[in-house]
Order: sequence, then C-alpha cells, then structure tokens
Amino acid sequence: MKVLALFLLCALASVQGRSAVKSDRALAVLGENPWVVHLRIAISTSGLLESCVGSLIGNSWVLTTSSCLSGSRFIWVRYGAVVVINPSLVTETSAVVVNPDYDASTGANNVALISTNRHVETTDNIAPIGLASEMSYSGQLCVYGAEEDGTAGESLSCYEVAIAEEDGNLVASGDGVVTKFDVGAPVVADGVQVAIVVEEGGTVLAVSDYVEWINDVTGLSL
Repeated sequence: MKVLALFLLCALASVQGRSAVKSDRALAVLGENPWVVHLRIAISTSGLLESCVGSLIGNSWVLTTSSCLSGSRFIWVRYGAVVVINPSLVTETSAVVVNPDYDASTGANNVALISTNRHVETTDNIAPIGLASEMSYSGQLCVYGAEEDGTAGESLSCYEVAIAEEDGNLVASGDGVVTKFDVGAPVVADGVQVAIVVEEGGTVLAVSDYVEWINDVTGLSL
C-alpha cells in the first residue's frame, strides 16, 4: 500500500508539473480565433517535420514567416486547430512566396505567404482576418508553446501582450512564453492583425509595413 500511495503521489506531482507550464495562459476556445492556423513543415533536406504558426488572411492565403518555411518540401495547414490532432480542416500545399527583401542572416523582412491552392470556406471555426494599417502596441497572442520534453505543443492558448522596443526590435511580452514553434503567430488587436512573431522570445514585425506587398502578391485589398 505504501508503494502504491507513493506511486500515486508521484503521478499527481507529475501531472501538476505539466499543468503548471500552461497555468498562466487560457486554453483557446474553438471559434474564438478562427484565423490562427497551425503549420506542419516537411523539411526537404532531412525529411524531419517542423511546426510553426500562421494566420489566414484570405480564403486561399496564409501569412507566416520566411524562416518558418525555409527548406520546406511539403506544408500541411491545419485550420481551427485548437488541438493540433483535431483540426476543423487540413490542406496540403507547397506554393510559397517569400518576401524578396528577406535576409536570413539578419532576419530582416521575415514574412512570407502560402497559397492554399484552394478556396477555404469561411465557417464559425475558420475565417480570415484583416491586416492593420498602423501599428498597435497591445493585443492578444495565441501560441502552441512547447511540451516539457522540448517538443512542439499540441494545444492553443492565448494571452494579452504589450509590445515595446528592445534593442532596436519590437518585442511582445505577457504572461506566456513564445517558443520557436510559435514563429509566424499573429498578434491581434481590435479584430485585425497588427504584428507577426518572427523569433522565439516574442520579437515581432508590424504587418502594416508589408500590407502593400501582400496586396500585390495576393490580389487582396487588406
């Protein structure tokens, strides 16, 4: 009995420890952030799978980062993926447009577009978001994070962030942790996307700086 009690105590502590990782973030509710998409990337050189995030900005276009798509061979877009393994819809695509001024060595202009090669119907759980014409310095960020073993997180959670300049970069900070698996995630304020996460730790770029390029590539009017 003592052995069993000790085992149960250790199991409880383990569960509490895992829960504590995400205790400061609110688990997302399906339909509340219908523009957030989870991206699974098959890397051409290694065959390994990587994860990052994007935003649906039109019924056939996803905004993410160039670094997220580097070396990609196949891209799976999961829509309405509050839990990664149970999305509302999955499409496969490899049509990518990287910003022509992207500099991998400095991270400048780290934005890219994915064409889904199909029209994704708007539903309660899947819907495009507009882009802000000017920067906002607060908003909401939804991320998948990482598990304790360092693998990509499976559940979407959201929290409020403030954006401030640090060492020449814009950084979003709040009660959560932005991991490498969250690159490409949108920061949203007043129903429009104001920024995009470009580095783990929360470094962001203002999407208003890229609206003209995005409109030219997609034919949208955002």
